[in-house]
Amino acid sequence: MRRFLILLLALSFGYCLDLNNSSKFFKGTDRNKDSRAKFGFKLPKDVAVIGAGMAGLAAARKLTADRSNFNVQVYEARRERFGGRVWTDKLTNIKAKGPEVDLGGSAFIVANKNNPLVELAEDFELKSVNIGQLQFLIPWEKRVISGKELTTISMETSKIFEQALNESKTSKIEMSVREAIDLVLKSGKIATSDSPSGHLIRCASSYILEDYSTKHYHQSDLLGVDYDRVLVDGMGELTDRLLSGNFGESPLHLNLNKVARQIKIDKERGKVVVRFTDGSQIVSDTAVVAVPLSVISSGDLQFEPALPKSYQEAAKQTAIASENKVIVEFEHAFWPKEFGIFMRAVQKKEERGYLQTWVNINHIVDVPALSGLLVGTSAEDFEKLSDEEAEKAVLHVLSEMFGDALLSKGGKIVRLQRSAWVSDHWSKGAATYARVGSSPAMWDVFSEPLCPGVYFAGEHTSFINHGTLHGAYISGLRAANQIQENLCEQKRLQEQEEEEKQQKAAKSHAEGQEQTQSKDKTVGLKNEL
Repeated sequence: MRRFLILLLALSFGYCLDLNNSSKFFKGTDRNKDSRAKFGFKLPKDVAVIGAGMAGLAAARKLTADRSNFNVQVYEARRERFGGRVWTDKLTNIKAKGPEVDLGGSAFIVANKNNPLVELAEDFELKSVNIGQLQFLIPWEKRVISGKELTTISMETSKIFEQALNESKTSKIEMSVREAIDLVLKSGKIATSDSPSGHLIRCASSYILEDYSTKHYHQSDLLGVDYDRVLVDGMGELTDRLLSGNFGESPLHLNLNKVARQIKIDKERGKVVVRFTDGSQIVSDTAVVAVPLSVISSGDLQFEPALPKSYQEAAKQTAIASENKVIVEFEHAFWPKEFGIFMRAVQKKEERGYLQTWVNINHIVDVPALSGLLVGTSAEDFEKLSDEEAEKAVLHVLSEMFGDALLSKGGKIVRLQRSAWVSDHWSKGAATYARVGSSPAMWDVFSEPLCPGVYFAGEHTSFINHGTLHGAYISGLRAANQIQENLCEQKRLQEQEEEEKQQKAAKSHAEGQEQTQSKDKTVGLKNEL
């Protein structure tokens, strides 16, 4: 069972982790002091962080801890909240505990004890619990699978995926996860498409997103991933604590309803000018751009001078997944309470990604609610439904899964809440993923600053951790670390040193040629005499 959860949810979100290397970003600033001593430069004093999501808050929190060196201001486009794609919506339900109103990122992926968000939650003394076991349903067969039977099927599912990856490596053309899996199922060597394992593996988001690449999957990474814990108070509690501070820390300076429209690098003054849509502007020594990649690629945020070609191409070519949630609360819980996740197989291609996975909120907190997931075009289409249509759609799926008799025991729907990340102006989608034709460099290009003072943060700035909450968090720490080291000034001094070396070498070469020519002339005169 555990092996199944590890594989399936890794497949679903394509998480690639390198958590063992993440700790280097939050172990104090000794290395930064060494760098400053070596290069002998002053730090930028004023820092503007654009975007108050996980990445922006992480950068701001780390820099604010060094108050003697930095004055940090955070600017958020939304007028009513911060947190970015972490959204525990207690504004519309003030009595909510947390998970029953988590409309964005809401779970920890625990590969090992080094996940920084797990450590952060522990530091904040926030309680987390296991999501729980899975129940898999094949509705048209009236088949419900769990326990040992599911463990056996999950092992078969793992073999299918391993075979798909291996065969994709021998292909002359880069294959998608869907293509590779379909070939294995078609061969029938391990299982067929009509088998339980065949249905199960096609519930994965990486299968649903038809262009998800096999090239950048690594089996060691996949089998090192787990998705099994949520915060009892909701993931928004983490962003709340990052903002407010912990145990005597100063709160961050947050400015809501500040929509950045342009980032201008003033190289002459060594400053960054941030212009907002309300007509105001600020001048800062340094800026951390921590907005989603989709906001940059859309052109809503302009840069002056324009972004270098490599940045522009990466922004346009990197794929953004469409994902959404719908949370439905009933008068009573009618589903099996002992399971944490319910997953249903579907028969039609157009149903893939359409409320196939449900998280049992009642297993986490004492609220009779379920959270359904939508992926791909299904996530986009669901946003277009009216509330009445959305409610009918939810009831239809739950009736198919659990039957009308059980569904009737739930009573009426007392609350239906849903996200709309695709049409949300400040997110324009969920997270990045590696589609066919992509390369790690498309992510890593944004890990480098635009000197003299623009740094980037977000899950899209590192291929290793892309598409994850902890990736966003680590990227914020990395950007803060780069600022503390004054990476741009280091680069300038290194380039200056290299230029001086080249000039010295050129001068030495020229002098050598002059000496050679002088000797040749002397020899010539002697020969004439």
